[in-house]
Amino acid sequence: MSASLSFRFHLAGYAIACWQWLIRCVSLMVRKMSPEKVRAFPIDRQLFLVREVAAKLCSLHGETATSFWRAKASELLDLVVGSGRDRTAASDEVRRFFLAVQREMSAGTVAETMPVLSA
Repeated sequence: MSASLSFRFHLAGYAIACWQWLIRCVSLMVRKMSPEKVRAFPIDRQLFLVREVAAKLCSLHGETATSFWRAKASELLDLVVGSGRDRTAASDEVRRFFLAVQREMSAGTVAETMPVLSA
């Protein structure tokens, strides 16, 4: 009986030691992370956002499309700058986003909202 009891205490001690080691490792990782080292996912690779803006731009024309794009570009620029990037790098990222939107529009993968006519 004492052998199994000893084994239980040994196993519990081992589990506690592993848990403490894991906590130390995580706390070291958290201390080494800083806002300068954390990178947000680039907006030009956020496929849902690219497709959403492309679909909206396909449905707009003229000055309405231009004003929509300017407002969206300004919003995205503020978002990227707010995530810690400098204004020049943020501007480049918004340009890459616009190119991704243009590629999406020219590829024709944007779902057109055409009514289906039946005979």
